[in-house]
Amino acid sequence: MSKKIGIFAIVLALISIAVSLFTMGYCLKLFEFGNKTEETEESDVGMQKRTQYVMYVGTNDKDTYQIEMSEAEAKDIVDQICLKYMKGYTLDEATGSWVDEAGVRIHEYTLVCYFDDPEPEDVYSAADEILHALNQSSILIESNEISMEYYSGK
Repeated sequence: MSKKIGIFAIVLALISIAVSLFTMGYCLKLFEFGNKTEETEESDVGMQKRTQYVMYVGTNDKDTYQIEMSEAEAKDIVDQICLKYMKGYTLDEATGSWVDEAGVRIHEYTLVCYFDDPEPEDVYSAADEILHALNQSSILIESNEISMEYYSGK
C-alpha cells in the first residue's frame, strides 16, 4: 500500500511540475505581448494611433416616430452633410431599436458614419446639421482610439 502511495505522489508531483511550467510559459508570453517596446511598435509599417468617430443617425422623425422620407433621401442628405465637413468617411446601413417614453418599441432605418481622425468640431457640426435636416432628437456619437493605416500594397 505504501508503495502505491509513493508512486501516486511522484505522478502527482510530475503533473504539478508540468502544469506549473506550462502556466509559467503562458504568463511569460502574455507579459511579452503586453510589454512591446516602443521600438517594436514604431516598426509596425504604417500603423498610427488615431481617433475614429462613429455617428449613428436614426431616420424616423422625432415628432411622429415615422419614416417621413425615403431611405435614399436620408442617405443623400447625410452624404452631402458629411462630405461638407469631412475629407472622407464610410457609410453603413443598420436597423436601430429603442423604447419610447410610453414603452413602445421603435425600429428605424439607421445610417452609421465612420470618420477616421477628424477634427471633433467637424463631427459635431455635421451632427448639428443632420439633427435639423432629418428632424432628430439626438444622434449617438462614439469615439474610439484605434490603430490604422491606409495600405496601398507592396
